Amino acid sequence: MKTTIKKLFLFLFLLFSISSVQAQTILLNQIGYKPISEKRAFICDSDVKTFKIINTSNNEVVYNGEISSPKYWESAGKNVSITDFSSIQKSGKYTIVVGNSSKTITIDNVVYENLGTKSLEAFYLARASETISEKYAGIYARPLGHPDDKVIIHASAATDKRPEGSIISSPSGWYDAGDYNKYIVNSGITVHTLLQLYEMYPEYSKNLKLKIPENSNQVPDLLDEILVNLRWMLTMQDPNDGGVYHKLTSKNFCGMIMPQDDKLDRYVVMKSTAATLDFAAVMAKVSRVFSKYENEYPHLSNLCLIRSKNAWNWAQKNPNVLYVQPKDISTGEYGNKNIDDEKYWAAIELYLSTKNEVYLNHLPTDLKITTPTWSQVESLGAFSLISSTDKIKDGKIKDKIELIKQNLLNTADQLYKINQKSPFKISMNSFSWGSNSDLANQGLLLLHAYTISGGKKYFKAAEDCLHYILGSNPLNMCFVTSFGDNSPKHIHDRRSSADKIDAPIPGLLVGGPTTTAKSDCGEDKYKSTFPALSYADMECSYSTNEIAINWNAPLAFLVNAINAINK
Repeated sequence: MKTTIKKLFLFLFLLFSISSVQAQTILLNQIGYKPISEKRAFICDSDVKTFKIINTSNNEVVYNGEISSPKYWESAGKNVSITDFSSIQKSGKYTIVVGNSSKTITIDNVVYENLGTKSLEAFYLARASETISEKYAGIYARPLGHPDDKVIIHASAATDKRPEGSIISSPSGWYDAGDYNKYIVNSGITVHTLLQLYEMYPEYSKNLKLKIPENSNQVPDLLDEILVNLRWMLTMQDPNDGGVYHKLTSKNFCGMIMPQDDKLDRYVVMKSTAATLDFAAVMAKVSRVFSKYENEYPHLSNLCLIRSKNAWNWAQKNPNVLYVQPKDISTGEYGNKNIDDEKYWAAIELYLSTKNEVYLNHLPTDLKITTPTWSQVESLGAFSLISSTDKIKDGKIKDKIELIKQNLLNTADQLYKINQKSPFKISMNSFSWGSNSDLANQGLLLLHAYTISGGKKYFKAAEDCLHYILGSNPLNMCFVTSFGDNSPKHIHDRRSSADKIDAPIPGLLVGGPTTTAKSDCGEDKYKSTFPALSYADMECSYSTNEIAINWNAPLAFLVNAINAINK
């Protein structure tokens, strides 16, 4: 009897062991695919050779395919194989089966529409100085926080006309990230990205319907949301000299509390050349976009252009005032030691708004193009210039634009080469802080390359960026809150921490894997030393699980641009 039991136990153990070995984690876009998109699933450390796709409506096998040979990825320490089912283009629900594992696939033309709107509505939920209404925010409604009508001039920002301790009003705007402060430098790239979405896809943007209080007026909802932050940015310029304060902040980060419970004093901190040039660039672009809405917002376009010129003039007189964090301030620094790129960006935007060639004297003959970040913004000017080619008559300037276009395509080609070599088909091979936003911004750049060249390879590579963010990654994680089967639950965000709601605010892109900082939660909380796996879905992990407006903006651009192009 004992022998029989032992044999049965051994049989069950072996059966379980074999099943465990055969079980596969199928990594794919957890939201779904558009019918004409390239569609892949990725399998790590597997020796399974074939897969099949089943139509779930009738259980019919619609595709049998071979799995590629594995390819090692240094960033994750895994051997990665690929299943490709791009030939399936009929909308519907499907099941992919690999070994004894399966996963559901959605194929539909409207698969990203909800993500497109939620990624933008997240900005409404980040508004300061106003009540967030249940009508638009549902369970995420909250009382007004940070009226910012009594903001203190910090010693670093003091002038004769605005001495230390004097009070200004600086309401509105968006909370920058998981904290409640507001930063001009980070606002600059965020607003430009959203304005660029509008300028490149105007008809699509006009038809975007967002749950925001302004959605019944005659202005596109996207522009109305942008205007919330612009109103705040305008208050950050000193009317006496044109310089722009670097940030509005408390001296220290508050605890993990709701906005209305944060009673710390708020300050505007020193003027910087970077913030002033970012401001000049954004306001010049705004003046062009809002010139079409003079009836709805009288004089706004002209005001923004005047403010832009004033900021530019201050920056010419103060060309290298780098931000230095005061000793009594410990919030986000956004410091930058090289501000030539900010100057190039502002010069391009002012040229496009004034047609005064003097601004282009500040451009190098060969403007480099890089993936944009808040600290590297020359590409933002290039994007604006390239998008305005048809409005420029001067032959010399057109020649310069052609050179910039070629530089952009060269950069896009480099990203495409990385995509082709990558086992996960992405254009990124390093994981800095905010790696997910880097990938989204690479997608943005690739879409610009597609627009100016028509090269479909760029569009496909941009879609691959989105697929990775939405689940086609070795962590099997959709990095956007409340989307997909496995999304972040414990983000580093004071609102989501303190609102007593289990689910975090939806539509937020978390920073993603990085080995840059592991001291936030402690080394032992990160399960891997590989860069692509160095992520923790924990509130303490501000290095990998925080959210930020400049991360959500390229996500919103990428998703909505893909929607617009497909339409």
